[in-house]
Amino acid sequence: MPVILRLRGPGGVPRVGRVWGIGLVAGACSFAAYAFVVWAMTQAPIALVAAVRETSILVAVLIGWLAFGKGLDRQKLAAALLIVAGVGLTRI
Repeated sequence: MPVILRLRGPGGVPRVGRVWGIGLVAGACSFAAYAFVVWAMTQAPIALVAAVRETSILVAVLIGWLAFGKGLDRQKLAAALLIVAGVGLTRI
C-alpha cells in the first residue's frame, strides 16, 4: 500500500467498504489455505500434499466453466486429465 500511495496519492486507495471487505475475506482465505497446506505437510508425505494441492487448479477450471461460462476446450481438458493422472500416480 505505501507504493500505491507514493505512485497515485490518496486517490489510489479505494474508499468503498465493500472493496476492503472482499479484500480482507480473500486474504483470510489465502492465509487459511496456506496454513492448511503447511499443517498437511506435517501429517502426510510432502510429495503427496504437493500433488493434491495442485488439484486446486481443477476447482478453478470447474468454477470458470460452471459459474462464469468459460469454454472447456481440448487443452484445458487435457491439462485437467494430466493433473488427475499425476495425483493418481502418487497413489501407486
